Amino acid sequence: MINPRPLVTFLLCLLGIYLMWNIPTLAPPVRARNKAWPRISVIVPARNEEQRIRPLLDSLVQQTRPPHEIIVIDDHSSDDTAGIAKRMGATVIHGHALPVGWTGKSWACWQGAQHASGELLLFLDADAWLETDGIERIVHSHENKGGLVTVQPYHVTRRPYEELSAFFNVVLMAGMNTFTPHGDSLEPSGSFGPCVVCSRDDYFGVGGHQRVKEDVLESIPMARLFLSHTLPVSCYGGRGAISFRMYPGGIAQLVEGWSKGVISGALSIKRSVLLAIVAWITGCFASIVDLVQSLALPLTPAALLPVMVYCLYALQIRWMLARIGSFRRWTAVLFPIPLFFFAFIMLRSLVVVRLLGRVTWRGRDIAAHCDEQ
Repeated sequence: MINPRPLVTFLLCLLGIYLMWNIPTLAPPVRARNKAWPRISVIVPARNEEQRIRPLLDSLVQQTRPPHEIIVIDDHSSDDTAGIAKRMGATVIHGHALPVGWTGKSWACWQGAQHASGELLLFLDADAWLETDGIERIVHSHENKGGLVTVQPYHVTRRPYEELSAFFNVVLMAGMNTFTPHGDSLEPSGSFGPCVVCSRDDYFGVGGHQRVKEDVLESIPMARLFLSHTLPVSCYGGRGAISFRMYPGGIAQLVEGWSKGVISGALSIKRSVLLAIVAWITGCFASIVDLVQSLALPLTPAALLPVMVYCLYALQIRWMLARIGSFRRWTAVLFPIPLFFFAFIMLRSLVVVRLLGRVTWRGRDIAAHCDEQ
């Protein structure tokens, strides 16, 4: 008698195809020569970013359409972040002390927006960098969509431990609810934080980062804020336009970085999307268990079924990762390693955020706030 569980695991695999069906990227701009170019203020919140901020600033000055101004908000850095930014031509604002009830990134972004003079506000994380036409692509997409346009940068990995971020990237993208076969017809669950563009009028009209000041992961409530004001929210993959390298400081930084917001983000997305992701993750674990159990069975067609299902998951994970980062092929083949790491961080984040109510990032202790949906 054939064990039905591998067949169920196969069906759960289909959820992954549904959730990650299509990841739109920023299209090359097509503009009329006589069309006015908007004034763009780039706002970069930065705390101890001397090892990461140079590629971003270099890429900004090399744009085919350079921004009107580059504002770096130095959030009490203990390194040479401010000095590097000044020497590279950015306007540096030394942030005020963090008020009670604010998280550091939202406070820095809010201060930067108040100093900006552009028609469009482009918020960029300091560890990102753009292709030479990156700003043109971003602005072109905002002209077409309006509201809040957000981009998840293409994740560049260089050291083996960085491959452990694989499942976080997949879950983050799938959780947006915008990459299914339904496309824009479904309301997004949230938005991406590393690259955000909106008009100045829309930003201050909805209240900007002041309205999401308590959230460690501000991008999800920011999307809801725009949607509540009947303004559209659009999500894109960054391949070909914007990239970043997350947590290059070692595995301890990676653990701390993902722990601070992953459980808050998971509990903040739509319940239906969360259930679909949990079911797909369950299928990943089941494929591993079925494969291990099949190794003790005689070599029969039934025993080969779990092997085929495991290979199917590996191929699917490779298909997902190839579109969102430079992850190695062996990461998909050996997907149990990043999968178990993902599970460990989820449990760690649950303890830190839900039980202790505090997270630590860049030497700052932050009260964790989770806005469940």
